[in-house]
Order: sequence, then structure tokens, then C-alpha cells
Amino acid sequence: MIVSRSTTLLFSPTGRYAVARIVALTPHMADLRIHRDWWVDAALLDQLDPPPIDRYWNWNEIGIEYEGRPLESAKIALVTGDGAVQGAMVISIDPVPSAIMPGKGALFVELLFTAPCNRPALRRDHKVFYLGVGTELLTYGAWLSCKSGYSGRLRLDGSPEFVNWYEKRGLQKVAAKPMLFEGVSYTPMELSDAAARSLLEDW
Repeated sequence: MIVSRSTTLLFSPTGRYAVARIVALTPHMADLRIHRDWWVDAALLDQLDPPPIDRYWNWNEIGIEYEGRPLESAKIALVTGDGAVQGAMVISIDPVPSAIMPGKGALFVELLFTAPCNRPALRRDHKVFYLGVGTELLTYGAWLSCKSGYSGRLRLDGSPEFVNWYEKRGLQKVAAKPMLFEGVSYTPMELSDAAARSLLEDW
């Protein structure tokens, strides 16, 4: 069961923090706030070419498969006071083996994305909107891992353009076979116990 948590995001246009909440992403919320709203925002460029990888995803049909087996998972949303979903991710409830602590488990993170309006490259003004969405979702994943008995450990496959972003938040590359999808190699990474504690220190 997903436990909701309050948090804050930096609203870059004003430089002030806004209250937000991490909640379960329901099918209705996904249909209304992601499938309908994300890609029709007036702040976005008219032409997104090539389209972002998540442009046509159906978040209600997405799941996690690990080494050929489906994992029980949960969908998470980060929502601001106006009801807008500022970011979403899928995280496993079933554990996977830790790559850096043999015999231990970790939760697996999949498809961590901020809303298109928060991606400067997709905006007409190329400016930051809400800042910190991805970090808050990742931190929630570490918190959920702790609550589930896995000491904050998280596994994921980092896409090439985000490996450095994950490394700055404490994840490390691990000795596992890269995941290949549509010609792109994704880097296996893990958040260790110590890195999770650092991420959660002020949370």
C-alpha cells in the first residue's frame, strides 16, 4: 500500500517553494492529468521532434518485468495543489536482488519522469518550471524501500542521458548486463544503503 507524503518543490518563476504531495497514481488521475493534460500544455513547443520517449505511453498499462518475470508494482505521482501531476514513476513492491550487497534485496524503479512542462528542452521559453520533481520521487522510492525492509536500496536501468543525473543523487553503476531496448543501452545502477541515508537525511 502506498503511503502519501507531503513535500515541497521549488517553483522557479517565483523562487518560492510550493507544497506538493506524493500519492498513488490512480487510473483516473493518469487519464486526466497525464494522458490528457501533459502534452497539451501551452508552454510546450508546437513540434516535439523527435517526440520524447514517453510521449505515447499509457501509464495504466505499464508494468515492470525483471529477468523475464513480472513484478508487483505501484505507480506514484507527485501532485501540486492545483491537482497537476508534476511527475510520476513506477516502483516494484516485489524485491529484486541487490547487486552490491549479495543476499539482500532492493526495490526496482522504472519510468521516472517529470511532466513535460518541467523539461526546459520541451518548453517555448526553455526555462525551468518546477524544480526537484525527479529527486523527490527518487527519495520517496528510497523511503519506501526503507519501510519495506530493504534499507533504502533501489535498482534501476539508467538511460544514457540520465546516468550522470542518477550518479549525482548517489546511485552507482553495477556489474550487471545492460538492458537493451529499441537500440538503446540502459546502464544498471543501484542506490546503496549509505547513499539512501544521505538522500533521506533532510527528508
